[in-house]
Amino acid sequence: MDVQLHRLDLLQCGALQPGTLEVLPVGKKKQQKIAVGDDSGVLQVFYLKKGEVQYEWKSPALGREISSVVMQMAKDKIFVGCGQSIHGFTRKGKEFVKIKTNLTETIHHLFVEENMIWTGGEYILNIYDNCKDYGFVMTKDRINDLTCAPVYPGEILSTIVACQDKCLRVFQGEKVFHEFAVEGSATALGFHGLSPVDNPAHHVGDPVQMIYGTEQGVVGLCSLDAKSMRRTGGVSDRQNRPGVGSGASSRRPRVCCLHTADVVKSGALDLLVGRDDGTLELWNLGDAAAFASQRLEQAPTPLWETCLQESIQSLSSGHITGGDYMEVILATYSGKVLAFTPSGAARDPTGTQMAKQEEREEAGASVMSRMVKGTKSSDLEQAEMKQERSRRFQALEQEVARLKAETDKARKDYQNLSSEQIAMQTTTKVSHRFGLTSEEACYILTLESQAAIELIALRADVEVDLLDHSGTSAILSRSRGDPQNPLLAYYRMQEEGSRFQIRMRTVEGLSGTLSAFVVPETQPKTAHLITVSIKPLALHEKIPEVSPEVPMNELRLSGPFSVTDMHSWLMLCVNELPSRPTDDEMVIAYRSTFVGTQLYGRYSKGSAIFRSDSITTISVLKDIISKEATAKKIQVQMHVDVNEETFGRFLELVHPKLNYQHALTQQVRMVEPLREVQLQEGETKFLHPELQSVLDQAHEIQQQFELQPQKLAFLHNMVISAYRHKWRLRGYQSVDHRIKDLQKLLESYNLESVSAFFSESID
Repeated sequence: MDVQLHRLDLLQCGALQPGTLEVLPVGKKKQQKIAVGDDSGVLQVFYLKKGEVQYEWKSPALGREISSVVMQMAKDKIFVGCGQSIHGFTRKGKEFVKIKTNLTETIHHLFVEENMIWTGGEYILNIYDNCKDYGFVMTKDRINDLTCAPVYPGEILSTIVACQDKCLRVFQGEKVFHEFAVEGSATALGFHGLSPVDNPAHHVGDPVQMIYGTEQGVVGLCSLDAKSMRRTGGVSDRQNRPGVGSGASSRRPRVCCLHTADVVKSGALDLLVGRDDGTLELWNLGDAAAFASQRLEQAPTPLWETCLQESIQSLSSGHITGGDYMEVILATYSGKVLAFTPSGAARDPTGTQMAKQEEREEAGASVMSRMVKGTKSSDLEQAEMKQERSRRFQALEQEVARLKAETDKARKDYQNLSSEQIAMQTTTKVSHRFGLTSEEACYILTLESQAAIELIALRADVEVDLLDHSGTSAILSRSRGDPQNPLLAYYRMQEEGSRFQIRMRTVEGLSGTLSAFVVPETQPKTAHLITVSIKPLALHEKIPEVSPEVPMNELRLSGPFSVTDMHSWLMLCVNELPSRPTDDEMVIAYRSTFVGTQLYGRYSKGSAIFRSDSITTISVLKDIISKEATAKKIQVQMHVDVNEETFGRFLELVHPKLNYQHALTQQVRMVEPLREVQLQEGETKFLHPELQSVLDQAHEIQQQFELQPQKLAFLHNMVISAYRHKWRLRGYQSVDHRIKDLQKLLESYNLESVSAFFSESID
């Protein structure tokens, strides 16, 4: 199916947070209005009339940035989350309620039904009945999205929460009923069709058809009822893009928001997906009846896609332009409110064609009446449209000239002021996300600015390997660091863009701080400092459980420490832990994304056990816990059991990477001699097939070797570190006299030789 959606720029407001746009229900007219709240704290409602944006009303500034905008279920009232307060507005703009909660967290998520209000902060879900506390839940990990539906019989709706720890949780009041594991950290929730609260055909006990999105780019479809949750289909993170061959599929970015609507008028609901990189996707889910069954017969198929180059914060649909089309409405990070419509009238940038279409509908002009008027009427109509288009274009030119004059005046005033004072307050918003990508075993630092980025400078007090940034227009420049600042680098942008990603890999066992100075293309020129912590076990990701067959080293601890103490010490070592312990006895399971070793931990008041097949991981935990316990003057008894079998497994896990890097190094050494042979002989058919293959792929081999210049040294240091920790935990403080021999073995790498060296006694 060939689908074409045309972009329509509606509004430019301040920077927006996720979930701050709502399309109001249909009123007296079919055309719908849009409510949007930005970081300036202003809620504004507007609509489109004759191709031009008209403001219905604006609220006064609410004092804080608006973090959530929702409609009261089955009502026309708008509720806004703003800091720790909730504001309610009528459709006409009157503020009829203001609730100052006793929350310490910002209200990021909001749901309102009759007299009940659900709020979601970072970790705490609160429920209010008639503006009074009804209950609260502290979730096991960060809340990324929240919605409500009638799942269980009872006085109140059930709450569905998307959590950072790769789970969807369903609560009835304060009690959890379902914990549904998904493919990655759950980031977005939605319903297939109308919300069950708004759907008169839906009854308590009927299955609720839901959609969810993850950090890894997967979109899942699931069915929820009082007894169970089950997955019924989904969109893979590597599913092919429209018009792209099967070999060219690439991993899709984080899902920010989800929505369903019949955009292509097929009679079935289409799936809309908004992603972190600004990609907007339209998918065909197939037969609606199939969705409600046990499982979709066919995977969803892509219909249309576009990229906006900045993250999509909110997504909805409605009749905005006044036609018969269902249009897609979205809001972006920098404050753009856009519509995508199948109507060809949207191609006219002045809005004249849409205005004419609206006039025809208002007049009720039929096809027959236009035929009766004949050609003369058509010619007259074209002349009127041309005149109107010219008028609108002149009005736009005048507005641009006025704005330019205001900008020049403001710049001149600033220059006069800056001769005496220095600018301290920033004029644009910059945010970041620092997340682990398990497939590449690296971190991605995503920087996003409200204005275009000019340059990014990096500094770190710990070794950080910056990975390939090909495919971007930035130029990377490095400076020689020093022991206090091993990493000094900056990216200079060649093309205008407000979003940039930096891939990097950290060295396990080392901890420190990475600072990024982001300079947007704004006046006055200011740099935004972004600081992220690099933890010693940063390349470990959470897994459901560890394999019981794997041989493990063990660290046992006992002493007068609380579960909160141990939890805070672990937070200094690994990521993805909740801010505070959620049970009296905590259990953790992690896997190293780079090597594949595993970590298991169980701790409670006064005791803790950690097991890992990496001796380095055990040693890092022991050192940090010992240091932190000493700082708090807590005496902790430690005992380490070193399992000899773990070293053979560790070397086998590292072997493929070491073997590949050594082979690559050998191939690079052969490239130049082989090129000389080719230059002298002309013909190279006499070469061995392996040598011929090296010659044919010489450019790719050299390019790959240049992209990872420190990879071999990185792997060697990992093996040497494991050897040091093995003997240090057995009481030998120095093994320097053996390290030179190990380095020689690693340079002429052979797995059997290195394994035998690990097994030898040090005496």
